[in-house]
Amino acid sequence: MTEPRRQSIRPTFDSRRTGPAYHVTTRVGDHTVSFQQPVDDPFVRTTVVVGWRDAIRELIRHRCVRVTVLVGGDKARVDDVLELDENSLVPNSTRRAAFMSPLNERLAAFDPDVADG
Repeated sequence: MTEPRRQSIRPTFDSRRTGPAYHVTTRVGDHTVSFQQPVDDPFVRTTVVVGWRDAIRELIRHRCVRVTVLVGGDKARVDDVLELDENSLVPNSTRRAAFMSPLNERLAAFDPDVADG
């Protein structure tokens, strides 16, 4: 039995024309191993190979080896991905404005200057 076909959403960008808009930074402790390496997909899988110097330094300082992987990218594209979730309130978006409107109205009832600033 085959699954029903998933309905695709309308694309907001084409990475074939613009290139990768996401990047990955990896760190071991406070030492940056790679900085903003371009990637096509924000849902990445990466492997961090910890060198013996970094491992020893971390073990001496913290008694463990801390590895951090940061995924970032072009703000407009990141916001597009975040807004796929109905609960996301991306700054300066219509969804956030609609959410904040009743709150601002209630605040204005207490102090009219609050809604302006």
